[in-house]
Amino acid sequence: MSEIRKAILYSVLNQYSLQIIGFISVAVLARLLTPDQIGVFAVATSIAFLAIEIRSFGVSEFLVREKAIDRQKITAVLGVMIIMSWGLAFLLIGTAGWIADFYGVADLRNILWIITLPFFLAPYSGVPVALLAREMKFDIILRIDLFGSLIRNLVSIGLVLLDYGYYGLAYGALAGVVAEFLAITYFRPPGTPWLPSFRNLLHIFRVGVQISVGKFLESTSQNASDLVLGRLASMKDVGLYSRGLGLVLFLHNSLVQAVGPVALPHLAQVRRAGGSVPDAYLNAIVLVGAFSLPLFAVVNLAAYSMITALFGDQWKISVEVASILALWEMLRSVHCFATPALLAVGKERLVLVKEVVSFAAKVALIIFTVPYGLDAVAWGFVLSGVLDLLVATWLMKVALGVGVMRLLLAFVPNLLVAAACWIVLKLMTLQIDFEAMNSWLALLIMGAVMVPVWLVGLRLGNNKAWPYVQGAMTKVVGLLTRRGEAV
Repeated sequence: MSEIRKAILYSVLNQYSLQIIGFISVAVLARLLTPDQIGVFAVATSIAFLAIEIRSFGVSEFLVREKAIDRQKITAVLGVMIIMSWGLAFLLIGTAGWIADFYGVADLRNILWIITLPFFLAPYSGVPVALLAREMKFDIILRIDLFGSLIRNLVSIGLVLLDYGYYGLAYGALAGVVAEFLAITYFRPPGTPWLPSFRNLLHIFRVGVQISVGKFLESTSQNASDLVLGRLASMKDVGLYSRGLGLVLFLHNSLVQAVGPVALPHLAQVRRAGGSVPDAYLNAIVLVGAFSLPLFAVVNLAAYSMITALFGDQWKISVEVASILALWEMLRSVHCFATPALLAVGKERLVLVKEVVSFAAKVALIIFTVPYGLDAVAWGFVLSGVLDLLVATWLMKVALGVGVMRLLLAFVPNLLVAAACWIVLKLMTLQIDFEAMNSWLALLIMGAVMVPVWLVGLRLGNNKAWPYVQGAMTKVVGLLTRRGEAV
């Protein structure tokens, strides 16, 4: 098996393992916590995530994409991370009280203090993981992430059962980071330095600030609904909206994020080897699109059954939000690897342009639509997704030479499969009242029809993903046949 295939396999196993653990945890916690409690923690974590993107300062991307690295560069990167991460930790601790007053929730201060503590461990976790990713050692990253996720979710659920409420989630997050740090310390690459250097940091700062600001804006735009709703609406609205958004992001992470960690190392490797980054990029997004576009076309119509099955009947208000956001996800999944591609070819400034436009549009649309309800906010996301698609398409033309017609022609087979899935499911909903039956049974019936429709669509449309899907099915059938003969 080639190095890239091994990396993708372990990355997929990593993300699916984390998604399964997260799915179980979210399903349990959604039944133990109220929308208000989840809303408070969502606001706290959204604030922390913004700081996390700044504290990393693009060091992972810097170490992965550099053509050559030595001990001096690694110690300098460690020094940059310490400056940024520890500085932000003290800033958040100092401003936590003001943030709590701003949102009118006193406990928000203590929660922010708890989830900020991991910032002091971040430099000694981020650098070793970046080096492991550079060497495509995603099998080790799988073990680290899996261990941390298990600890985080077990502690969170245990403390919530003991009536710690959102404090249980905060302590669970802290426990998970400590567990990851211990695992990283055990698996850290030989020779990885512990002592930082604070010399010759200018180049790293110059590259890192563009990457970091871009990632900060990306996280801000994605978490903007929590932050704005928490201030202009209520914590209950934050919780309800976050469940609809959470379903879409859960599925997004199951697909795009499953191979996402491999994207930058792979594209950077293609560039170092003198290969075609545009061809590699287009091939990657078309293959992912063969899965993502049909899936979210189905989510648009199946949101009720998905929300009630995963989270329970108390979250029915989130159904329409999830249905609308499925359209947003279809739009943004087209250029799902735009940022890694731009970073691979050294276009950090274009990443910044992309994220500035996305952030400004999304925040403005959320503020404008909040008075009209949660569904209107979701439609604001869709409009921002349209703009993101247009901007990313233009940037891919400028940076990689991937034109509009080339992109459109490549995606036609995916669009046809998505349309077929949506039309068939729509016809089914006209004949069957899925909302009146058990949600899990409804999903089982939908899946039993949608999977064959998807497979036929891939085959008849001569989709690029078909050889991969066919190969996977052949291997599974062969394995089952051999086991049957052995029995």
